Amino acid sequence: MTEVTALWGFPIDEQLHIDAHNTVQKIQNDCGKGTKQLNEEAAKIIVKLAHHGLENYYRRPTEIVPIHPTMKKVADTGIKAVMGAIQLVIKQFFKKRNDEELKLLSLYMEQMLWTPSDKDQPHLVFGVHDELHQKAIVLIAQVRNEKNTNAYIDDVIDAMCELVDLSLYNYYHQPINKVEMGSMSKKTADMGINQAEKGIRKLIDKLLREVSHRQLVELSYHLESMIHQKAAE
Repeated sequence: MTEVTALWGFPIDEQLHIDAHNTVQKIQNDCGKGTKQLNEEAAKIIVKLAHHGLENYYRRPTEIVPIHPTMKKVADTGIKAVMGAIQLVIKQFFKKRNDEELKLLSLYMEQMLWTPSDKDQPHLVFGVHDELHQKAIVLIAQVRNEKNTNAYIDDVIDAMCELVDLSLYNYYHQPINKVEMGSMSKKTADMGINQAEKGIRKLIDKLLREVSHRQLVELSYHLESMIHQKAAE
């Protein structure tokens, strides 16, 4: 019996997928030849991937589950500020990376690029432990079959917040741990990430507690589209 690995991730543009792979190859082949242009190219790719993440983690869900205009305005302002800070951190982060660090980071990015065998569109993914994978599947089924959202909404919120934690671990902490950073730079970056995490958790809690069963079902299909499996290597 073939073992499978559970994955979580979102689709990206084909051109971005190609550009990301090409950038990885350029870094592996040309890094160390006296130019810092590769650092800038890597930063641009990561910023574009972050925008795709924003589309799938925030824009699309708030289209499926419309929120009050006042709250939406506040949330949009907060997300815009977070995205601006993330872009700045990404550019500064890559600007200071040496050749070996850049190679390590490029390979880490490459392993997250994946095209499902049953789909044409490439994705950016990371591994999910089996317990969370099974929890998500069970909750999605429960959402679609049980109209009393009060019976399971706390579990849904907990699962979503756990996915936020896992996303931050893979998108931020894992890459950061592969390089050397000054204590002040890391402290500043960590503080920004922690504030963003608190804001996202607060938004998830408020948003999901106010949705109708119909809206929650619609949202479940979007979340299901980000659950994947592949044959274990």
